[in-house]
Amino acid sequence: MNQRKAENAIVLTREQNGVATITINRPKSLNSLTKAMMTRLAQDFKALGQDNSVKAIILTGSGRAFCSGVDLTAAEDVFKGDVKDAEADPIVQMELCKQPIIGAINGFAATAGFEIALACDILVAAKDAKFMDTHTRYVFLCLLLISKCTIFLLIFDKLGYYVRIFDF
Repeated sequence: MNQRKAENAIVLTREQNGVATITINRPKSLNSLTKAMMTRLAQDFKALGQDNSVKAIILTGSGRAFCSGVDLTAAEDVFKGDVKDAEADPIVQMELCKQPIIGAINGFAATAGFEIALACDILVAAKDAKFMDTHTRYVFLCLLLISKCTIFLLIFDKLGYYVRIFDF
């Protein structure tokens, strides 16, 4: 997604009462995020955080979802290059923002959308809102194996400690 489309997919409105609203606006894809959209979100949060006339920020999604996560058709772009660039990371910029961020959650908040929702200071969820982290579907088995290996290594390490103490 080019920068112009990202500008249309992230809509920033400012009210005279000091409230700014950021709307993720790709309802046909359940507001899935591209790299350009994530960068735009980060830039908007940074700019609003430095604006003393803004007293609060509302973050929401258009259509039937808050945000379904990363757009899988553009995932290669999202994870290519320096994924730890704080300037382009919306969650980092949300955490640095001094104004309270209110997440108005409608529909799905999944994976990256769930992470962004968790970065809000206050969440207001519709009755039909659904929060899910689909990472766990793929990582659970790996974590289970890692935890078993960790326990084994800790026991093995303790065994080595006792062998050294008692000079077996």
